[in-house]
Amino acid sequence: MRIAILSDIHSNLEALEAVCHEMDRLGVDSVYFAGDVVGYGPDPNLCTRWVLENADAAVAGNHDFAAVGMMDSDSFNTNAKDAIQWNASQLEDELVDYLVSLPMMETRNGVTLVHASPRLPDQWEYIFTLWDAEENFAHFEGTFCFVGHSHQPVMVCMDSEGSVAVIPGDKLISEEGCRYLINVGSVGQPRDGNPDACFGLLDTELSEFSLVRARYEISVTQEKMFREGLPQALSDRLSEGR
Repeated sequence: MRIAILSDIHSNLEALEAVCHEMDRLGVDSVYFAGDVVGYGPDPNLCTRWVLENADAAVAGNHDFAAVGMMDSDSFNTNAKDAIQWNASQLEDELVDYLVSLPMMETRNGVTLVHASPRLPDQWEYIFTLWDAEENFAHFEGTFCFVGHSHQPVMVCMDSEGSVAVIPGDKLISEEGCRYLINVGSVGQPRDGNPDACFGLLDTELSEFSLVRARYEISVTQEKMFREGLPQALSDRLSEGR
């Protein structure tokens, strides 16, 4: 089975459509979503409906919960707060209900899915360091845990002796006795210096995982953001992947 793991779409329909094209090309069998379908971008309804109709497993992100009143946005910066308030004002009632219903953590086919961290899923902590990663391995079972939230793709392995290391590159073959905590990056707002949409692909038959990039027409999304009066800084950063 080929499972695509998407995260942080952030209402960017053009990026999502490019990812869909790549998933079709790669022969994806199932889609898992690791949270934050809304926020920042100009197409909250179309993106949320796509997740509702296509994701076989999905969890909530902090922007999702902020958009539907499940948490406040006081911790957001000014631009993020303005964007989430606009996104919230646009969401159709059915999609609000869907976002409210999402769990914070889910395990499907032995794969754990959580937006921020398995250790404190409701605290929205970031996993930035090896120490952060090491602390989180004890809080999920199975071989793979996929997260988003930081918008920065990274693959971390814990071996059978408990040693933790970052796996370089964009591909790994799982080894017996090893477990993996993987950030699949962001579909709609990458922040690793590469503006192309990013998602993960897990091939369960080959025991192989890879990070996949998909180029899209950023200017189309930026023009939509301009028309809706969304913060210019959020539009500009799309071109820079930051």
